[in-house]
Amino acid sequence: MKTVDLTKTGGGEQPSDLHYEALSGKEGLLTRALWEQVFPEDTAEFLCYYFREKITDARIHVLKDDNGRVVSMVHANPYDVMMHGVRRRAYYIVGVATLESYRHRGCMAFLLQKAVLQAKSEGCPFVFLMPADAAIYEPFGFRYVGQHSCRARSADLKERMTRNLPSASDTVSLRLSAYSSSDAGALAAYAEKTLAERYDTYCVHDEAYFERLSRELASENGGIYLLWRRGYEASRKDRIAAKQAGEPFIGGECTDVEKQTNDILCGYFCYACEGEEYLQEVIVDREAEVLFYEKSREKRIMFLSLEEACVYGRTYFPEMV
Repeated sequence: MKTVDLTKTGGGEQPSDLHYEALSGKEGLLTRALWEQVFPEDTAEFLCYYFREKITDARIHVLKDDNGRVVSMVHANPYDVMMHGVRRRAYYIVGVATLESYRHRGCMAFLLQKAVLQAKSEGCPFVFLMPADAAIYEPFGFRYVGQHSCRARSADLKERMTRNLPSASDTVSLRLSAYSSSDAGALAAYAEKTLAERYDTYCVHDEAYFERLSRELASENGGIYLLWRRGYEASRKDRIAAKQAGEPFIGGECTDVEKQTNDILCGYFCYACEGEEYLQEVIVDREAEVLFYEKSREKRIMFLSLEEACVYGRTYFPEMV
């Protein structure tokens, strides 16, 4: 395939016998039949989630035949990203598909360019995707940025999840809990603080992000799990010293003279299991690293810069839809 510059008009030519349309909102349901045909591995539960929630704010570019049937599509899903401390909007490209009888005619190049030019017109710094085959997207200028650490659950963590909650006698003093909507605020604050400390460019993890992610993972037989460091119990010696000084005892993040009982959030991970289990995100403090092991490091997300001298720095983008 020849090299195509998607950031300039004229990079992809529209097949003469097909009709272009930009879909939005519930119009995106028109692409479900093609999705099911090209991606048969996706479960009915996931498809219900995707076509109920993700298409509501997606930019979907399609080509139709004379009968109005969608024969090629590109979905561009919006995400807010932080880029060197500045909040921006970017698009994640998914659902790139063409009916077999219409392939090798330039449909993908044409629709990718439509998605890229729209993102550029909105001032997006880049578009990104997770390729099934990098060789497909390299001629369009997409390039890998950074590596992703693929984690797996330790035997200890598997046991904790099987038993649902650990007992107080566990060797590692960490509490495990399944995500609920009441955790959204604390989880978003923890994620944003931690990601900002570790990365320069990353997807914004706000409350809305986690609420939607929890529903996505539920459609994949999984969920979000939180890890908590057990509250610090002030020693008798420390308490006495504080009382003698006429000051409250300060231990950890608590100023209670007697003891600290509130657990402190120290990480989270996203678990899914569609035939094969995998961890989609693992963001934890050092003390919780013992619950995971690294299976491999791989290049996963490809980026196409829409701005000159686009500097990503350290990036964090997990698998998304």
